[in-house]
Amino acid sequence: MLAFEDMMRKKIVMPAHFLREVGLKIGQTFGHFTDAAQRLGIYTAVDYVDILKELITDWHIESMTGLSESGEKARDYVVALPNRLLRIADRMKNPTLDYKFSWIAG
Repeated sequence: MLAFEDMMRKKIVMPAHFLREVGLKIGQTFGHFTDAAQRLGIYTAVDYVDILKELITDWHIESMTGLSESGEKARDYVVALPNRLLRIADRMKNPTLDYKFSWIAG
């Protein structure tokens, strides 16, 4: 439980984070890619929250017992996280910049 909480508190870096376009910094191209996915509705912040909710349900996180005090706090944090992330997603503005990717546009 502590590991799950720790992972969710830290920024999860996707392997594609290292995707690069000539002349751009590491992470910048992936940022453009995620903006495009969000703008097009392909993979949104709400999709991320849905995956987290599914993990919490499938792994029976909310009903886990016999945890230490820190484990209980970790469980409570993880269980509350989807609602917190949904509130943040509701306030997010949809990216409007249109990016051209060299591997797509040529």
